[in-house]
Amino acid sequence: MAAAFSCVRIALSQDAAEAAAPETDGEAWNRGVEAYRAGDVTNALEILRPLVLSRTHGPRAAEVAGAIAYGQGDLENAARDMQIALRANPDDARANRNFTRAADKLPELREQKHLEEVMQSLGKQSPDALLGDAAKNCRAIMKEFPEALTNDAVRAVAMCEALAARAEKMADTWIPVKTAIAQSVTNEQQAMTITAQVEEGRAATLKAAEALADLNYDGAADLAKSEEVFTRFWKLTAMPPAACAEDVSCQTNAYANAEKVNGRDWQREALDFTRQFRRAFPAWAQQYEQQAQADTNKPPFTAEAQAEVSALSTEVEKLQIELAEDASGDAAARGAKQLDVLKKLHRIQELLPNDGKGGGQNQQKDKQQNQPQNQPQNQQDQQNQQEQKDGAEEEQQPKEDQDVEDVLRKAQERSDEHENEKKARMRNVPLPPNERDW
Repeated sequence: MAAAFSCVRIALSQDAAEAAAPETDGEAWNRGVEAYRAGDVTNALEILRPLVLSRTHGPRAAEVAGAIAYGQGDLENAARDMQIALRANPDDARANRNFTRAADKLPELREQKHLEEVMQSLGKQSPDALLGDAAKNCRAIMKEFPEALTNDAVRAVAMCEALAARAEKMADTWIPVKTAIAQSVTNEQQAMTITAQVEEGRAATLKAAEALADLNYDGAADLAKSEEVFTRFWKLTAMPPAACAEDVSCQTNAYANAEKVNGRDWQREALDFTRQFRRAFPAWAQQYEQQAQADTNKPPFTAEAQAEVSALSTEVEKLQIELAEDASGDAAARGAKQLDVLKKLHRIQELLPNDGKGGGQNQQKDKQQNQPQNQPQNQQDQQNQQEQKDGAEEEQQPKEDQDVEDVLRKAQERSDEHENEKKARMRNVPLPPNERDW
């Protein structure tokens, strides 16, 4: 009896030892192939994927795992696995075809994935805000790049790689801008022209990023070209609050005689943003009024405030034209005129409604206290004459710039309409039972 129990204990010990022994690569391979042939690709992939680096079964496991991943649309892992199989048999025509089939589709797949990620993170922002941020960032990189090159080699490499990453991310700005154009334009020829300009800007920015990463001095020229395109589009799309804010910044730099931006004079930069403000203001103010009527939480923008803003912007443009065209006058008188411009610009900012989206300081009560009850008739006549003159000047604007402005304005209008519709739907949703007032 004791001998019988002894035999049982020995048998059990052998079974336990076999169960505890690690599975060999061959056994794992057999299990994986069996699962694959049975159509259980999930378990087959789970078993075979760890074998791809095995000396004895790695190439075969990699080939099967790559085939499974390819069938599931996972081209990244498929290409990686098939590359392992190809390295083990570089002269194998089948392994080469499999790797090529997966790898050839990767660039397009990665680009599509990148576009989706960019649109998810940036697509909800307005084109003018994206372009403004990109232009400012580009100017900052232009300044930091020469400074980075003055450091020791190790630090210079690290700093330039960081700048290159910023430039590469900055190039993503063009993706939602291009999408906005595609969704808004109806003229195919016009769309092609503007899209070509957008692609040119993105290519210049990506080229700058590559040069920065290589510590190549040519990166400065590529950055300058990129900044010029960003700023040109920004000047054509900036909404009045942003245009006024940048106008103040440019006019301040002009008063301080700051270093030119990419060879452009700050005083003329300020004038450009004033002109964009005046072009965009009437439609923007009308749209804001309509939104304020639908949304009582938005601060009001009265007709009196709008009239004062229009009159001030007319005066600002006139003074800035004089300052831009005559830079040789008395320094004290020129400084006084620039301060007067800044004072008027700050007043415009105060008058613009502050709805949390870049408006002014919403000092409407102060405005009403200081506003004359009756605007002088001659001032109104001068304003009307100036508006007629501005209309003639706008007709002389380059057709190319008008195309860009029209298309991106339509994109912004479509975005605003979508936002208003969403808010309207939200207002019509019934309150939940715990929030009802009955």
